Amino acid sequence: MGGFRTGEVKEAIVRESMKLFLANGFRGTSVKEITEAAGIGRGTLYWYFKSKDEILTNVFQEFDDKFVGGLMEAVGGCEGDFVAKYKTFHKFATEFARDNRVLALVANALLNEVVGTNTEAERLVKAVYERYRLFIYGMLEEGKRDGSVRADLNSSVYAHVVVASHAGMLVQWFVNGETFDVPAFVKVFRNFILEGATGRDGR
Repeated sequence: MGGFRTGEVKEAIVRESMKLFLANGFRGTSVKEITEAAGIGRGTLYWYFKSKDEILTNVFQEFDDKFVGGLMEAVGGCEGDFVAKYKTFHKFATEFARDNRVLALVANALLNEVVGTNTEAERLVKAVYERYRLFIYGMLEEGKRDGSVRADLNSSVYAHVVVASHAGMLVQWFVNGETFDVPAFVKVFRNFILEGATGRDGR
């Protein structure tokens, strides 16, 4: 990869690794396949990453920075009640999935491989998703205080529901996106979450 800057080589390794992880799984992807896809030698890969596991943690860190961090920033800049903030949340999450398809899907898919492995990747992904869930929990609790969220809602459980539902929505979108009305699907999903939280029509 002559002529490439240091950052570009590292980005290429992560980018090609994500494609391979998505196609073959983490365990099903070899270092040789990564180096061939990135157009580099094994020594170059190990200059940037100590192991394949370190590439995996980098993927989750990127998801945390770009998705979770971006989500918090977008909602943090929104004034209004829970409904207004969740609509901002939903818009960001939907546009992120559209514009970062591979990262969104690979972060979702790799969860199944890392949970229960007692690895650094598992510890990281649990921390990332807990930060994500606690942010939603905070939105719900704030909504209770301003009266826009049902007082009887279990915010902790509902935050888990929102995280799980968004993951499922992502899969449905990419599996069936060519056969149904995506904008209508996204809107119905948004309103479903809002109605559950507020007890009112989400439109």
